[in-house]
Amino acid sequence: MQGKVIEIGEQAVDAGDQMIILFGESATPELKKVSVIQTIDKSKGPIKLGLGGHLSFDEQRYTMTHLGRLAESQLNEIGHVTVIFSEVPSEDALVNAIYVEPFILPEIKTGTIIKYN
Repeated sequence: MQGKVIEIGEQAVDAGDQMIILFGESATPELKKVSVIQTIDKSKGPIKLGLGGHLSFDEQRYTMTHLGRLAESQLNEIGHVTVIFSEVPSEDALVNAIYVEPFILPEIKTGTIIKYN
């Protein structure tokens, strides 16, 4: 399954944050300022996430090290998930997040393809 970046908010990508917030097209104007907006092709069914699976931004590939309990459902319902490029905290991991490695933010532009494998 894959998504395609259609808009990048002015505050969406900040190297100091180590995270990217992805949202579907229904995001509010306030959320769009801090999010990467994606459109997801749902014709092949729901997105299935799995530990050890991969998330790619064009050719930049990441391994999923932790999945928050709401990550998959929110991704499928509203195109929302937070991708975190850091260690999984021992407490208070985000419930709507995918933690990935390596811990390097991807280069994203309008048209970037996001693959969920």
